[in-house]
Parts: sequence; structure tokens; C-alpha cells
Amino acid sequence: MVVDQPTGYALWGLDPLPAPALVVTFNPYPLYLLDLFERKPAGVLIMPRSLSEIRAALDLVAMGRRVGSPPTVPFDLPTRRERQVLHLLAQGLCSDEIARRLEVKRDTIYTYFQALREKLLAESQHELVLRYLGIAPLRNPE
Repeated sequence: MVVDQPTGYALWGLDPLPAPALVVTFNPYPLYLLDLFERKPAGVLIMPRSLSEIRAALDLVAMGRRVGSPPTVPFDLPTRRERQVLHLLAQGLCSDEIARRLEVKRDTIYTYFQALREKLLAESQHELVLRYLGIAPLRNPE
């Protein structure tokens, strides 16, 4: 069992995830969960309400069954590349470092930031990160 605390630990704190892993997370944000499911854990338990719920999920994983499923996203889904940019931004990387890692120009990263802000209705890069980490709520389009 991997407890995703602080938020992000299961995404970038453990590489690779131990197998089979049940990831327990308290971040219900859809894009974060999509990234978490892409790591292919045996299960993802989102915001468990009790120890018995965790125990039941661990039992299912021990029997070789999958727990949880990727979320549906209530907005225009960012592209895979935009999600990579958001993931790196949430790790604290600056735009220059993100551009180096992804082998693109810094202006391209700014274009991704703008697309993400439009899709996620965020006013800044900080707000993008807070939403991704489940700290700031999603806003509905007016």
C-alpha cells in the first residue's frame, strides 16, 4: 500500500511504484487521478472513509483484482503533452527547465500554459498547480 501523502508522492516520489500497489490518495482532482492511473497500480482508492474500506481494497488487490477506475473528466481534456507540462509545473519546475526536459522552446511551454489556463479556467500557473494537487476547487464555466 502506498499512501499518497503529501499529494504527489505516488506520482513522483516513488519510481517505480512497488508491485502490486494499492495507492490511497486524498486528491480527487480528475487530471491528477488520470496521471496516477497511468502509473498502472493494482488499485487506486480515492478518499477512503474508513479503515475497513482500505482493508477491503487491500484484500481485492491481494486476490489479483483491480480496484478503482480512471475518472471521467468534466471538462475539455488537456492533451497528453499539456498534462506532462502540468505535471512538471506541479513538481516545482520553472518554464525554462520544463522546456529543457521536454526538448521544446520556452515559448512553446507558455503556449501550453495558456491552453491549460483556458481549459481548466485558471487565472495563473499557481492556480493550475493548486487545482492539479486538489487544493483549489474546479470552477464551472459561467
